[in-house]
Amino acid sequence: MASDQTNLEPHRAPGASESSSGAGGGASRLSASRTVGSGAERRWSVQDQAVPFPMLRAEDEAPTSWLIPRVRSALYDSENLLSAAHLGRRNKGKGIRAWYTSYTTIDWLHDDIREQARLRTLRAIGGTKGWWLNHVWDPVQGWLLVVLVGLLCGLFAGFISEWTELLAGWKTGYCRADWRLSQTICCRMSAAECEYWHAWEPRSLSGRAIFVVVGGVYTLIAAILVVKSATRVTMANRGVSSSVETSVSPTVKMAYYGAGSGIPEVKSILAGFVIHGFLGVRILVVKTFGLILCCASGIMAGKEGPMVQIASSLGNISTRIFDKYYKNEAKKREIISAAAAAGVSVAFGAPIGGVLFSLEEVSYFFPNKTMLRSLTCALVAALVLKAYDPFGTGKLVLFQTTYDMDYHWFEMLAFVIIGVFGGLYGALFCRLNMAVNRLRKSTWIGRYPIAEVVAITTLTLAVSYQNPFTRIGLGELVGSLFQECPTIVSDRPYPTSSDEESEIEKLLCVASSKLSDYLPLLSLLALALLNRAFFAIVTFGIKVPSGLVLPSMSIGAVFGRMVGTYMEYLTRAHSGLAVFSQCPANSRCVIPGIYALVGAGATLTGATHTTIAVVAILMELTGNLIYTLPVLVGVMTARWVAEYFSPSGIYDMLLEHAGHPYFDTKTQYIHTRRTAAELMQTDLETVCVDYENENTLELLSARLERISERGLADGGFPVVNSRGHLLGWIACAELEFAIARCHALDPATACFLNNPLWQMDYVAHNPTAMPHYRLPTEFTRAKHNPGDLTKPVASSTQHSPTNVDGDDQPLSSSLHGSPQIPQSTLAMPYYRDRLNDFTPFVDQTPLTISVNSPIELVANLLSRLGISYLCVVDKGVYCGVIFKKAYIGYVKELEEAGYVR
Repeated sequence: MASDQTNLEPHRAPGASESSSGAGGGASRLSASRTVGSGAERRWSVQDQAVPFPMLRAEDEAPTSWLIPRVRSALYDSENLLSAAHLGRRNKGKGIRAWYTSYTTIDWLHDDIREQARLRTLRAIGGTKGWWLNHVWDPVQGWLLVVLVGLLCGLFAGFISEWTELLAGWKTGYCRADWRLSQTICCRMSAAECEYWHAWEPRSLSGRAIFVVVGGVYTLIAAILVVKSATRVTMANRGVSSSVETSVSPTVKMAYYGAGSGIPEVKSILAGFVIHGFLGVRILVVKTFGLILCCASGIMAGKEGPMVQIASSLGNISTRIFDKYYKNEAKKREIISAAAAAGVSVAFGAPIGGVLFSLEEVSYFFPNKTMLRSLTCALVAALVLKAYDPFGTGKLVLFQTTYDMDYHWFEMLAFVIIGVFGGLYGALFCRLNMAVNRLRKSTWIGRYPIAEVVAITTLTLAVSYQNPFTRIGLGELVGSLFQECPTIVSDRPYPTSSDEESEIEKLLCVASSKLSDYLPLLSLLALALLNRAFFAIVTFGIKVPSGLVLPSMSIGAVFGRMVGTYMEYLTRAHSGLAVFSQCPANSRCVIPGIYALVGAGATLTGATHTTIAVVAILMELTGNLIYTLPVLVGVMTARWVAEYFSPSGIYDMLLEHAGHPYFDTKTQYIHTRRTAAELMQTDLETVCVDYENENTLELLSARLERISERGLADGGFPVVNSRGHLLGWIACAELEFAIARCHALDPATACFLNNPLWQMDYVAHNPTAMPHYRLPTEFTRAKHNPGDLTKPVASSTQHSPTNVDGDDQPLSSSLHGSPQIPQSTLAMPYYRDRLNDFTPFVDQTPLTISVNSPIELVANLLSRLGISYLCVVDKGVYCGVIFKKAYIGYVKELEEAGYVR
C-alpha cells in the first residue's frame, strides 16, 4: 500500500547505510555487490528509488480463521518436488514457487505453466481412470464450484435481507402477534391493514428516541465487530494507505477488512493482487452480520458492494474443495469473478446485470468460459433467493413497476438534465468523499473509529427523522419514488405502517394545476436531497460495512422525482402549449416515477462510471423494458459529464488511495519514455553464482532485509555469472523460504543456485553431460569428503571459478566444453536434496527484453502476459529490471499529466 503521492522519489532506506551492521551479533553486512552492466563492479547505493506501492506485511502470516483453519504448505508447488525422486514432475526452468505473501502480485504466466503441467500429467494417465479424470471429473469441477457458490450466495442474501427487514422494523414498532416477525409479514397476517403491527408514536419524543437509539446500537455493534477483526499490518517503508490508518507503532498499522464496500479490493484481487484474510471466513462472518446491522440502522449504507465481497469470500473459500483451483491463484480468480457476479445478482435480483457488472467494473480477465460460469453462478443465486423469498412477496423483482404510458419526445430534455445532474453529483461526490477520507486519516478522527460511527449514526437519524422521505429506509424510499401514483400502495415492495404509507402516498400523488399544491412535496424532496447527499459523502468510508450503490441511486431518484413532479405541473398548467400538444387536457401526461428511475441510473453512473451494467440492472430491477432509451440517455449523459470533471470513478480512486497496484488495461496512454532502458531499475542487487563467499545464508538474509525496506519484498534478485550474463531470477518469497529451511545450518554456510542436475530429467537424460555448467567448489571437496556437504566457506576471499576436477581453469573453457561430472559425485546421498541448494527455487527462464525495446512492447508484455517483472539485457548481459509496480506508477504520472487518449 502506498501514500497518496505515487511519484517515484529517491529516498534513503530506513536504517540503511553504506556500511550497515548485520542482523546478528554485529556481523558485517555485504557492502558491495556486483551489479553487472559493463562488467565492472559498483557499490550498492542506498539512495534507492521508492516504489509507488510500498509493501505491507500482515503479521499473522500463518492465518487461521475463526471457524476453519487454513491448512497450507509454505510452498506453492508440492514440497515433494524438492526431492530428487520427483525431479521429472517439476516445471523445468521456472523453479519451485513459495506461496504468495500478502500485498504482492501473482505471476499469471507461472500459474498458466503450472496448469499446463498439471494437464499433461493428467493426460498421461491411461485406462478407464484416465478417461474419467480427463473427460468427466476435471472439467466438471469448475461447474460444481459455481453452482455451489451460487447456492451459498442465494442463502446468504436471503438471510441478510430477512434479518435486515426484521431489525429495521424494530426502530418504528413491533408485531404484537409475534415480535420475531418483520413488518412486512406482520401486515400480511392481519385481515385489516397492519392490524397486528404496533408502531411507536412517530411525533412523540419517545418514538424519536427509540428510532435514534436503536439505530445507534446497531452501528455500534457493527463497528465493534469491524474494529476487533482488524489485521495488524507492518509497513515496509514510509508509505501510508487509506485502509491502514490507526497507528499502533511507527511501523504497525491496522487494516479494517470488514469495513467499506469491498469492491475496490475485490477488483484489485481479481487483477492479481494478494490480500491474505480479506476473503477469509473471519471477514465473511464480520461482513455478514455487520451488513445486517448497518442496513437496518438507517444510515446511508447500501448492501450491494458488501454483497460482492461476501460472494467473493464464498467463492474463495469454496475453492479449497479442489486443489485445481485452490493451489492455482489464476484459476482461483475465475471462481471469484463468477462469485462477484452472483453477489450483484442477489443484491438486485438481476443476474444479467450482475454478469455485466462483473465484466465492466470488477473483473480483470473475463474470457468466454468465465462469462458462462458467471452467468450460471448468478442464475443459481437468483433462483435460490427467489425460493427463499425473504420479503414474502414471491417475486425476484425488487422494485416492480407498472408504467402504462409511453414517453414523449419533449421529455428527452428533462432526461438530459437529469443526466447532467448525475454526472456533476458523481464527480462532486468522488472529490469530496476522497477529501473526507484523507481528513479522516490525517487527523485525530481516524484514531477513534467507533466513536466516529456512533456520532455519524446519531446525527443522521436525528436529522432525518422529521422528514418522511428520509425517515424510511433506502430501499423503501427508492421503491416509493419509482412507483406510479395510482399503484403506489398496491405495488410497493416494502410495506410500512398504514399512517406512514398514506402520508407518503398523499405527498407524492398530486393532481393539480396550481404550483402551490406542489410546493410542499418539492420542498420535502429538496431537503431529502440535501440530507442524503451530505450524509452519503461523510458516511462512505467509516468503519462499518457500507455500500455506495443504493445511496447513490436514492439521491438520483429524489432529484429525478423532483424533475418529474415539476414536469407534471407544467403539462397540467400549460397544456395549451404546442410542445404539450400530445398531452390530454386536464389529465396525466407524464409519470414522475420514470424520472426517478432515470435519476437513479444517472447518479450511480456518475459515481462509478459504470454504464451498460447500470442500465441492465435497472431494467431487471423494475421489470420494465419500455423506458430503456430514456435510461440510456440519462446514463450516457452522466458518464460524459462525470468523465469531464473526474476521469476516474470512485472505485478507481479508492484503489489509488489505498495503494493497491491495479493495472488498467483499458486506458490508452501517450508515452513520454521511448525505450525500456529509460524505465528500468538499475540499482537492484544481483546474486553472482561464481562467488560463493557472497552467497552465505547471513548475507542473503541481509539482502532480503534491504530489499524489503525498499518496498520490493514481492520482487527478487537477478542471478548472474561473473561476466554479467543473466542466468535466472530468484523471487524474494522463494529465497526467504529457502533460507528458512536452513535455520539449523551455520549462518556462514555458502548457498549455491546453479546445480546443473536440476536442469535435467532424472530418467530421460544423461546426467553426466553438463554443457555450459560447472560445479561449485564445495562439490569437488565433497567428492573426497561427503561431510563437507554443508561446510561453511572458510575464506571470504573471492576466488576464480574452477572446473569439476578442482584445477584452476578459467570459466570460459567450461562455457565452450561439456564438463563431465564424476559418477562418485552423482552417487552422493541427497546430492540434489541438500538444504543449502537453492537451485530448485531459481526461475531459469526469466522473461527478458533488450535495452532498446520500445516502451509499447513493455506495456503489452506486462498487461497481456500478467508478469510482475521484466529483465532488461544487452546481448545477454543483465542491465536492469522493470517491475510491474514501477510501471503502474509511471502510467499514474501520465494520467496526472493528461497523457491519456
